[in-house]
Amino acid sequence: MKFNNVLPLAIVALLVGCDALSPDEKLNKELPNLSIQELLPKPVANQYCKPGMDSELLYGLGSMQYDEDERLYGIGRVLIESKELQMAKNCMIMAAPEYTRSLCFLAGMVGSRPSPENNREAFNYLAYAASKNESCAESGLSDVYIVGKLDQEQDKTLGMRWLERAARHGDFDSRQDLISLSSEQGNMPVAYAWARIQDDAEKIATLKINMNPGQIAEGDRHYNQLLSQITSQEVLKQAHRKEQIALHSADVYINHPEAFEGMSPVERRALMASVVDTLSLYPDFTKRQQLYAYVLIARRTQSTGPAVDLWQNPAVRAVLNDKNMNIDEVVAKALAILAKNSK
Repeated sequence: MKFNNVLPLAIVALLVGCDALSPDEKLNKELPNLSIQELLPKPVANQYCKPGMDSELLYGLGSMQYDEDERLYGIGRVLIESKELQMAKNCMIMAAPEYTRSLCFLAGMVGSRPSPENNREAFNYLAYAASKNESCAESGLSDVYIVGKLDQEQDKTLGMRWLERAARHGDFDSRQDLISLSSEQGNMPVAYAWARIQDDAEKIATLKINMNPGQIAEGDRHYNQLLSQITSQEVLKQAHRKEQIALHSADVYINHPEAFEGMSPVERRALMASVVDTLSLYPDFTKRQQLYAYVLIARRTQSTGPAVDLWQNPAVRAVLNDKNMNIDEVVAKALAILAKNSK
């Protein structure tokens, strides 16, 4: 007799659970359901990127070639697909299965040359990356729907949902846009809550001038709710660090490949992680020549593993800051200083 009561309750619970999707899950269900294998074309190896290389370095190399294309061709880059852009695209295709942020670059590259096929490909790249909570793709989809791009119908409400999701996941521009658009639409509590999330005292003060006490209280409640929903600063910091390691590793790999000779991907990353952490500590460690020299010195003073903080040595630091020496001279002088100190 007891089972007669349990079964209906179980069915009810199951039915409720099926409909209890989170807002993010509901957005994901509206996206194309493609696997990464279905999504990506077959990549072509080039002088920098080859299948089997680690995804972080591939992403960095793709970013470097993308920037080089912009430097060389500027506004004219939308008219041709340069050698640099082709290399960037293939590097990003190789990186994408493990480094899904690469898909944001691919969407931009493909979508900048509109055609029905390119629009569909660019949208699918954004959709897949957004389903993996990549804020760059979520922000991209918000623009797609708010404006009506890539052959998608304009849907400002859906666009705002994607904008809010990108903001929750830490996209700075999306947070700023959400404040502006919410204010323009008269949704002052939401604008105020996000201004508080951004700790923008000037914007908070401006918004409060046009808000009544009830709206401020509602904005405070929304702010407190957001605190448990947004990506933490520590997670965002680590994501930024990861990207910096990828970009600086690629920079050294292209310009001074000898620095990484004999290193495994794990050893190379440990070295560059230490370098990136050192970069963040010293405001005078900003030049690319300093980066190249620092890595070369570190490699010649120890074969593998993380670099020691060479910047703490005043004499080496002075050499690294000397603008009158080339890289070979900087490396030679720094090594002589370190050799003398070790005696």
